[in-house]
This record gives sequence, C-alpha cells and structure tokens, in this order.
Amino acid sequence: MQIVTTENALLTSTGDAAGAMAGVAALSLITVFVQLILLAAVYVWTAMALAAVFRKTDRPAGRAWVPVLNLWTLFELAGMKGWWAAVLVGGGILTTIVASVTGALFVQSAQSAAFGGGGDASAALLAATIVPLLLFLAFAAGAIILTARMMGPLTRGFGRGGGFIVLGTLLLPVWASIIGWGSARWQGVPRGGLPPTPFAAEAVAPESSTIPADTTSFAPPSSAPFAAPAPFPNVAPFSSPAAAPTPAPAPAPFPAPAPAASPVAAWSPPPVAPVAPAAAPAAPAAPPAVAPAPAASAPAPEPEVDEHTMLAAHRRPSASLHLPTGQTVALSADAAVLGRNPVPPSDAPDAQPIAIDDATRTVSKTHALLRRTDEGWTITDLSSTNGVIVGDGDDEIAVGTPAPLTGRFLLGDAELTLDPGAR
Repeated sequence: MQIVTTENALLTSTGDAAGAMAGVAALSLITVFVQLILLAAVYVWTAMALAAVFRKTDRPAGRAWVPVLNLWTLFELAGMKGWWAAVLVGGGILTTIVASVTGALFVQSAQSAAFGGGGDASAALLAATIVPLLLFLAFAAGAIILTARMMGPLTRGFGRGGGFIVLGTLLLPVWASIIGWGSARWQGVPRGGLPPTPFAAEAVAPESSTIPADTTSFAPPSSAPFAAPAPFPNVAPFSSPAAAPTPAPAPAPFPAPAPAASPVAAWSPPPVAPVAPAAAPAAPAAPPAVAPAPAASAPAPEPEVDEHTMLAAHRRPSASLHLPTGQTVALSADAAVLGRNPVPPSDAPDAQPIAIDDATRTVSKTHALLRRTDEGWTITDLSSTNGVIVGDGDDEIAVGTPAPLTGRFLLGDAELTLDPGAR
C-alpha cells in the first residue's frame, strides 16, 4: 500500500513538472510571436514614413521597403557615399557573430574549469558576459557617430535644426514620420555658397569671322591713280577717267611723275594721287586744268550701285544654355523644357528637351520651361519639387507663371546660365 502511494506521488510530481514546462514553452512562443509582430509593425511604419521622405526628394518610394537600399538612399541624400549603409549593416552582423562566438568560448572555458579542467570558472563566466557587451557597445558608438554624420546635412536639407539630428539618430521612425508626413520641404544639401557662374562674368568677345582677313579689296588699285575706292567689298572699283571724257592736256613746266612700278601691298595706305592736275594752275598761260577733278570724285551711277546692294538677313540672335557640367547647348527652338528626363508639356509639344545631369539630385524630371518671346526669354516652373530661382535673389518664382530671364538661374541646387546671344 505504501509503495502504491509513493508511485502516485512521483507520477503527480512528474505531471506537474511537465505541465510547468509546457506552460513555459507556450509563454515563450507567445512572447516570440508578439515580438515578431511588433518588429514587423515598426518596419512597416518606418518604410511608409521613408517612402514619404523619398517622394519629397524626388526619389523612388519603393526603395523605402528594401532593407539596406533605404539606408543607402539616405546616405546619398546627405551627400555621402551610399556604401556606408552596407558598412553599417555588415558591421552589425559581424559584431553579432563575433560576440556570440566569443561568449560561447568563455562559457566552454567556465564549464571546463567547473568540472576540474583547471582555471577560474567565475572569471570565465564574467568574461563571457562582459566581452560581448563591450563589442556591442563599441559597434553602437560607431553606428551612432556615422548616423549622426548622415543626419546632419540631411536634416538641414529639410530646414530643421539640431534637435531633429538627435531624433533621427536615436529614433529614425519618428524622424521619418515628422519629416515625411509633415510640412518640411526638401531644399537640398546646404553648401558654403554658390560661386559666381563663369559665364556671367565672362565678357563676350567679338567673333573673328566678322573681321575680314583680307583687306585688299578696300585699297585702290595701283594702276589707276584717280580711281575712287569701292563703296562695297564685292563691287568692282570704277575709274573716273573712263566715265568722263578726258580734256586736252595742259602744258606743264614739270613732267608728271611716272606711276610706281612695284605693286601696293594689301596692308599699305592708299597711294597719293599724282600732283600733275594740282600743279597745272602754277603755269601762267595754261588753261584751267582742274576741270577733271570734279569728275574724278563723281559718284558711281546709281543703277550700278543698286545692282550690288546686299540684302540684310534679319535673323534672331542665337541663344545658348550653359549647364552645371560646363557644357553649352544651343537653343534651336523657341521653347525648351529642362529636367533630368524632361517631357514637353501639352502647351509646348515642340519644345526642345534638354536633360540636366544633376549630381545633387535636386532637379525634377520635368522641372521648367524656357520660352522665347518678342520681349526676350521667360522661364516657367512646371510644378517642380525644389522650385526655380532667377538671378541672385533667394525667392522662388511662382509655379506656372512665366518670369523674365536674363543670365543666371537655379533649378534646385543646379546652376545654369542663359546666353540670349547678340546680333
């Protein structure tokens, strides 16, 4: 009878222990399940908030849902290398592996010491706790410094102060929610100031093609002493002795000088006319010899001049656009659409598309429209993310309203210059 009672007590104790173990296992599973749900909820919350941030900076919102790629994009927005995100995530994984292996080795040493293997078991257990903790603290310090370095320019790009840098470093989901769903607007990574554009201060030099290289046609021919210079380069010079009858030569006390035998150089001044007609009045008995002088300076017949009149080509001045990369693009149409991947708007389907290679990523895909009018060029903001600034001011032009443009302007942080050309 006593044996049966003892067996029942043992069975009861075993059943209670098994029930307790089952309860502990069930509680552990529930705890793990709740933690996974909370972790997934935090991840979804962070991804949705980052997607709103990326849309404000004209980045694909889908990157916010991809691990590592979302951090990569944040580093790029801050003006840093995107691979710092891989360094941050890879460093966390490596630290976890090293800490786990180190802790396991110290625990094994403590077990060996406890079972007579030699050594101090308590010191090994203490090292198994402290060493992994120190590794995690070192990684956390480096991660906080790197994240704060990223959050500095990123937060100032949205026009926020130092408090948001601390908030973004310690609580990224909260920072992304306030920035993405709030009134913050992306202004670009702040810089130390925009240098003056090299094209604005550059004086326009006259084109060498407007200066004729050969001036031979402007000099009178050496074979005709009384020939008048041609009024136009393309009109052959005429000679007045051939146009008017030559009067009878008057006797002169001195012989007329002979024409020069050497040809006149193209760059030399016009030859001096012979002095024979001017010296004729010096003779007392000579008839007037100055009568041919008016005929020598008589203008050419009007029909002959009209036949060689050149027609003026009334052309618009050629305009060009200087891009941030230093390239110059000629404006071949009366309208041009600007952006990273511009598409002509409906009211200007024939606009010339000009792609802007913007390293700051502050230029929208279709940012602004240039249009030539009778008064000059105008620029219109096509609902861009970072606006348009004309001239040296800081105020953005109104969206959809054309503004006069002459010279320097900004699309986001990209600096361009319009050269309207000159006649």
